[in-house]
Amino acid sequence: MYIFVPVFKIYVMRINSLYYKQNINIAFPIMLSLAGQAIVQMADNIMVGQLGAPELAAVSLAGAIIMNTMVVGMGIATGLTPLVGQAHALDDKERIAGFFQNSLLLNTTVSLVLTLFLFLLMPYLTMMGQPAEVVELCKGYYILTSFSVIPFILFMTFKQYMEGVGNTKVAMVITISCNVLNILLNYIFIYGKFGAPFLGVAGAGLATLISRLMMPVAFFLYIHRSQIYSPVFRFFRFSNTSSRKIKQLLQVGYPIAGQMVVEFLSLSLITVMMGWLGTIALAANQIVMSMISLTFMISSGIAGATTILVSHEFGRGNIGKMRRYAHASFRLAVIFMAGAAVIYALFGAPIASIFTPDPEVIKVARNLFFVVAVFEIFDGLQVTALGALRGITDVQRPMIYALVSYLFVAVPLAYIAGILLDFGAPGLLSGFCGGLMFAATLFIRRFNKSVSNTRLRRES
Repeated sequence: MYIFVPVFKIYVMRINSLYYKQNINIAFPIMLSLAGQAIVQMADNIMVGQLGAPELAAVSLAGAIIMNTMVVGMGIATGLTPLVGQAHALDDKERIAGFFQNSLLLNTTVSLVLTLFLFLLMPYLTMMGQPAEVVELCKGYYILTSFSVIPFILFMTFKQYMEGVGNTKVAMVITISCNVLNILLNYIFIYGKFGAPFLGVAGAGLATLISRLMMPVAFFLYIHRSQIYSPVFRFFRFSNTSSRKIKQLLQVGYPIAGQMVVEFLSLSLITVMMGWLGTIALAANQIVMSMISLTFMISSGIAGATTILVSHEFGRGNIGKMRRYAHASFRLAVIFMAGAAVIYALFGAPIASIFTPDPEVIKVARNLFFVVAVFEIFDGLQVTALGALRGITDVQRPMIYALVSYLFVAVPLAYIAGILLDFGAPGLLSGFCGGLMFAATLFIRRFNKSVSNTRLRRES
């Protein structure tokens, strides 16, 4: 039982309300920004779900593959935030611009490689054991959404730079605006409104592509026209292209990407196993994943604020404040996710009925929501602890912890419970629950140990 002590230990420290307020002030725009992305995915599912269970399952299959690939770029882009944050704490503008410029170059290259990989992967969709009608329906959505990876990763680069210097509101405004556009275009292209052709599932992909193209364009125009932030471009020059800075970005970014990949990969493998159970289970899983994504994105907002605040205090060498900000974040995550757990447990069936009228899908989704209610708190703790670790650029060991938790704990447990013991869809999702519990404990232990070691090194 000792291994679980760090998870519960976070409640015994008294923390000044200032640390909560600052976290919420920074986290709230990130929450809205990330939740906006989840809401668009949810809108895709709700609108496509009205076409039928096979169409909803098609979005689930394509979305799982593309997201699991795209998180590589998202993780590498995220590595920019703590590096900029630490330089911002020292007011080193040239260093900030150097990281930003080289991150744009690195992430453009990464996004092109990821898009090429997705197209090379496309012929193998039929080999994943999914229903033939689902594979056929997902192709148009898959192609269009794959192209959208490029502008989205560029947007992430701008977003992580701005968050590093402590501004989280611009990304929120751009994300929400483009998400509203996405939902409007969904309505037009999925159902063939206002003279547009009826595109069905592919219409959701086209709406996603157009809205994502607008996101980096809007961010560039804002920074370029801002008197506060446009000076960063004055430091941009060809001679500042630095293999050393790219290496630093990769040293922080690739372990973050690795951690994100193994988490999403475990969910994707569970999604594939859902497909073995049939279209109903796959469609129900997609509904539940949409809601999990929403609550996860909000917890990720708290985690993003934690990265910013911890990185600033790390740059200043203030170890005590680093710990207090992190523990305040852990508490906030627990409070929010506990509330979400209660909602899922009580209202699983009504939530599922928003997505689909199919009574069989609603029944399976309701049972899955009971499982989700069990692991929500651990999901919030693990992502927030990761945010704190990223703030001090401690990313190598957490990647190993994630690999063990998600691939060597979650996936085998899911297969045993869902397939071998024949507990079905709830059994598959229970395996992921076990992985989250294990990960949350390891990440919190690691943060406490890293902060203690940092204090000892600076005192010696």
